[in-house]
Amino acid sequence: MTKNNNKAKPIIFLSLMLIMSGFLIAACSKVDAEDTNKETIKKILEHQFTGPDEQFVELFNKDDFTELGKYYTEVYGPYFIESAFDSFISALGGQYPTLATHNGYKLSLKNITIEQSEKNSYLYNFIAKVGCQKNGVEEKTASVEGIVFFSEEEKGKIEGFRYMNDNGLSEILRTSN
Repeated sequence: MTKNNNKAKPIIFLSLMLIMSGFLIAACSKVDAEDTNKETIKKILEHQFTGPDEQFVELFNKDDFTELGKYYTEVYGPYFIESAFDSFISALGGQYPTLATHNGYKLSLKNITIEQSEKNSYLYNFIAKVGCQKNGVEEKTASVEGIVFFSEEEKGKIEGFRYMNDNGLSEILRTSN
């Protein structure tokens, strides 16, 4: 009976190692998904609050809405499911870059804090600290707060994006002086 016990030990050990490896792989996959989602949010906020870039300004000043639509599709499209992309662009996508361009402001993203909800793994909250400056006047900053909901079906794609509070940033950008 001792021989059978000696043969069983390596099998039990290997079985435990395989089970532990499975847990580690599953845990790493979840962390990777979280990191990917956070990177996606970061990229969206960088596009929103840095610039506005030269291509956007040129298309905005030309009133070329067809090319502006292509620009939005190129810049934001890869990060959203189709219906969420349309909603984002029509309601939010151009808000800050348009206000900044129209009134001569430059935006700069200073810091981003992103936290995943403990209750819903597809929901993230963010705070973006944004600077805005015009003609060398002292820079003003505001913390823009929002939520992002990722799709369960289309992994890594945004299903919902909302700014909850911009703490006065849009008001600052509306002033022309």
